[in-house]
Amino acid sequence: MKPSDQDSLLNEILADDELSAFRQASLERGLTAIRRLRSQRSVLRRCALAALPLLGALAFFLHWKVQNSGRRMIVSKPAREVVPSPSREIARVRFISDEELFALFPGRSLALIGKPGEQQLVFLDQN
Repeated sequence: MKPSDQDSLLNEILADDELSAFRQASLERGLTAIRRLRSQRSVLRRCALAALPLLGALAFFLHWKVQNSGRRMIVSKPAREVVPSPSREIARVRFISDEELFALFPGRSLALIGKPGEQQLVFLDQN
């Protein structure tokens, strides 16, 4: 048999009901798969669409909460204190010399560091 005879014989055998049944079954399976995918995508779109208002409401609530969190302060009436005027306060401060300051801490190693008028007392020992 020639190759062309074999092809024609095969075409005659498969051209009948088997080939058409195979094609029909294949088409139906493909259509079922495509419908399933379309249905899944549709459900996914609906869920996403339903979630958008919820996400918007959540964002609004969180933004509102952050803005209003700083406004919650307890306001109370301040206690009335009598503050002496600066002139009276200065009159009560007694300025001492460096030697008098060192005399307040006998037996300790001290130093005054800084510019005159802005000096700081530093203890050099570890007591």
